[in-house]
Amino acid sequence: MTTLHIDNSHHIREHLRERASATIKRRQFVSRLMIALCWVAIGLAALPLGDVIINLFSHGWSSVSSWAFYSQLPAQPTLVTPDAVGGVSNAIAGSAVILGYALLGALPIGIGIGVYTAESDSRFAATLRLVVATMVGAPSILMGLFAFGLVVVQLGMGFCIMAGSFAIGTMMLPVLAASTEIAVRNVPATLREAGLALGAKKSTTSLRIVLPAAITGIVSGAILAISRAIGETAPVLLVIGGSQAFTWKAGDFGEALPFMIYQDASSSYPAQRAQAWGIALFIVIVVFFLSLTARIWANSKQKERR
Repeated sequence: MTTLHIDNSHHIREHLRERASATIKRRQFVSRLMIALCWVAIGLAALPLGDVIINLFSHGWSSVSSWAFYSQLPAQPTLVTPDAVGGVSNAIAGSAVILGYALLGALPIGIGIGVYTAESDSRFAATLRLVVATMVGAPSILMGLFAFGLVVVQLGMGFCIMAGSFAIGTMMLPVLAASTEIAVRNVPATLREAGLALGAKKSTTSLRIVLPAAITGIVSGAILAISRAIGETAPVLLVIGGSQAFTWKAGDFGEALPFMIYQDASSSYPAQRAQAWGIALFIVIVVFFLSLTARIWANSKQKERR
């Protein structure tokens, strides 16, 4: 019986080798064709991206390379001085303030939701998970409308920095929650079991053991959320009002880089339209370095664990 089984296995292997050798050329051709089509698809997808990057640098580099772009307040050009556009220092500061307030509110709530949905199997956790997944794919303008209706109208705060921070924070919240949940779920189960075996409560194990182990993914998710929020126009366009001065007070009118792009792009002065290109290039550079920093930091942490 054993000899018959060995003979059958030998015949099967021989048959598979014959079929493989007979079709090797066709399979190699199909493989090379598919790889070539993948490279063509990558090239086609990179064409519009490359065109955007080239246009950003060609139209905006003159603004970004000027110190006045970062140090001066915006100015209104006239027919006598059409190039006197000043800088965007107030918009840079305004975007930083709006993001700072947004992070203060969204970071603890988003991390808390992410940890809870990762550690709990309750029906409420499943509902939260569904809400987070829905909010991740929601258009950003809905967050602006929500902030306008709640903060500007219902609470009576008017157009202000706090309304912009609320809109940006609401948009960042699902990204933080989703990334935190993924990071916590990727923590090895042995760490949880070790904490529980030592007599720690489940909540203590989550806060003292699981959360520190997931800090790399949480920080990467936070940087991803900031990168997404820093260039969003719709949420801040509806609620911050616009300002020509520096301000950090939550109740004051605010300025932001995307809002200033909208203002400058619709100007009749070429210098202001060029400045809009410069602001867009500046945002792309900031997002690139934020993403690069997150990737390098995450890789370094992974090497330390190994």
